[in-house]
Amino acid sequence: MKVVELALDSLDLRYARLRRRHPQAEKRLIVSLEEIGQQSPVIVVAGAEAGRYVLIEGRKRVRALRRLKADVVKAVVWEMPAPQALVAAYQLQDGTGWNALEEAWLVWELVRGAGLSTSEAGRRLERSKAWVSGRLGLVESLPEAVQDGVRSGKIGAYTATRHLLPFARANAGDCESLAVKVIENGFRSREVETLCRYYAAAGPGGKRRLIEDPGLFLRALEAAKHKDGGNMSSEEARCLKNLELIGNVSLGLARSLPTAIASETATAARERLRPAWERARRRWTELAKTASLVFEPAEEAKMASLETAHA
Repeated sequence: MKVVELALDSLDLRYARLRRRHPQAEKRLIVSLEEIGQQSPVIVVAGAEAGRYVLIEGRKRVRALRRLKADVVKAVVWEMPAPQALVAAYQLQDGTGWNALEEAWLVWELVRGAGLSTSEAGRRLERSKAWVSGRLGLVESLPEAVQDGVRSGKIGAYTATRHLLPFARANAGDCESLAVKVIENGFRSREVETLCRYYAAAGPGGKRRLIEDPGLFLRALEAAKHKDGGNMSSEEARCLKNLELIGNVSLGLARSLPTAIASETATAARERLRPAWERARRRWTELAKTASLVFEPAEEAKMASLETAHA
């Protein structure tokens, strides 16, 4: 493997948009590059114009070097077409570190950009045709504002796919408007989930007010919670604490399970974790049945109260 030095301004960064930014990681990288210099080369392929190169892997290093006013970057030049190099870089990492939307952007580039069929893209990525179609559907269903938020690191991929994707499929325009407010206000995943849930239950007027000022809606909701909390019994307080705990643990597991079941040990890991999941699912189903009996009759009245407070 021959490492060469290339001028930073000779790089084409068209594929940097296929990965989300990690601002904190980039800050740490800048410090490291200042202290010890670039240790790992980036990966490039030759561009269409002489002396130009397309960056395949190493976007954080390139951005950090530019921030440091560097002129050159250490690189390895792969002798292959750019689409093939993108696939090779993905396979080199076994897909580790790629979230669902990053994989979706890669699939979109291969299918819509390079013109591969979904079957051929799946073959090259060692994925099924259904997986490729599902990833492609993510890109084509999510408004651009949501995708830009994920790319910039201001909207989490989980938030986008779990909460904003169903919203977009129901009302893409309102979803895009909400995404802009999420980016502006830095709402957390739990707050976005709350906004999406109440939007789905609201009438036309409530939907409009929520989209116009989601921050005000969240403050009204918090105020109503604190007002109710003053009359909370010890049993209610215990249930509230446990429900918050269940929610937080469930969210953490949704994020960590895919990582825990790594591709090279997937079968064994699934067998070890499956019994615990089955027990948890039975208990969760029982809780869900009880909760539906307790909460559903009150939902309509609760929503009406919140809409009045938000008016």
